[in-house]
Amino acid sequence: MSRRQTPWHRGFRSRTPRGLVRRLVQASLVLGVFSLLLGAEPVAAETSPTVSPTVTGIVGTNGWYRGSTSGNYVVLHWNFSDPGGVVDHTTGCEPAIRIDGPSVVTTETCTAYITGGGSVQWQKTIKVDADPPTGVAATPSRAPDANGWYNHPLSVAWSGSDNTSGIASCSSATYQGPDAAPVGLPGNCTDLAGNTSSTSFALSYDATAPQLSSVSVQSTDGANIVHWKSSSPNDVAAVTRVARGSQTERPLFDGVGAGFVDKKVRAGIEYRYAVRTHDQAGNASEARTVLALPKVVPLAKIGYTPRAAGPPILSWPAKPGASYYHVQLFRNGKRIFAAWPHKTELALRARWRWAGHQYRLAPAQYAWFAWAGFGARRAAHYKLLGHSTFIIPAH
Repeated sequence: MSRRQTPWHRGFRSRTPRGLVRRLVQASLVLGVFSLLLGAEPVAAETSPTVSPTVTGIVGTNGWYRGSTSGNYVVLHWNFSDPGGVVDHTTGCEPAIRIDGPSVVTTETCTAYITGGGSVQWQKTIKVDADPPTGVAATPSRAPDANGWYNHPLSVAWSGSDNTSGIASCSSATYQGPDAAPVGLPGNCTDLAGNTSSTSFALSYDATAPQLSSVSVQSTDGANIVHWKSSSPNDVAAVTRVARGSQTERPLFDGVGAGFVDKKVRAGIEYRYAVRTHDQAGNASEARTVLALPKVVPLAKIGYTPRAAGPPILSWPAKPGASYYHVQLFRNGKRIFAAWPHKTELALRARWRWAGHQYRLAPAQYAWFAWAGFGARRAAHYKLLGHSTFIIPAH
């Protein structure tokens, strides 16, 4: 019994040319490849050419490559397969293609030409940037507070540029201690490919105020000597004074040191001195005050009864023609001392003996009188110059 032939067995010889059959098969393969690229189910996929591109290089961020370990380039590999043997030849499908950076966009194309006509293309876009950002610099939020020093927290922002992938971000920081000089505050900028450039901002920081201690004053005949001690010998001291009964504060000294001699004082005046020190960073200590009591008590009225610094020096103006002077000292209405000096001042002592009695300069208010004497002392020719008072304060 004979089997009936199908049209394929007959080879379409009577109606279909053999070359047409071959072209129909090739077209079917090409359509299968395009269907694969479009995500559709390919026709005769087991015979379609395939390409899987791979890149040898350092993977960055945002789709970028950061070159390779050998330099600013990557290598593209076209992994080509033609299981059906339908590809006649290819272009651009070399197994290793070097792509140099920096490159914003490089598109490589692999084209497979099908035997008998038609082609299939694959493309790979590569971005290469192995160069870090340039011109990275820090900008502080403000200028130093004093002499190149910062004495309270500051913020610092970094900026930079990148001509290939562009800047993705730059860091910022706030410094608020510890005290140090110099300080290197680190910061950086990163480009879109993931390359980073770092730098540091140098600063000097001191937020600690100096410590002022041992403020004292020594009153002498014609001058008040102010002493102090600050935590650093480089601290700058400012000294001011105000006289008792006055509202005007007068600056006296501004400089480096541990003492100041105020020679522009008036006899009998109480002065209050204020001392404050500043360090190189502009930090100021607490102001400390000290009271200077006069060493010299004048005969003239000054508006109040001054307190004396220890045993005072009594002073009075010279009288023309006077041969000597006579001074008497009273406490609680009782005369406790008398003297006949030839000069216009008399320094009292802490203890003395007079008229057969022992006395001391105890805390109290005292009154004193001064006369000018003319001729021989036995003549007892006097003229009253005046009287005044002073206080020996309790300590």
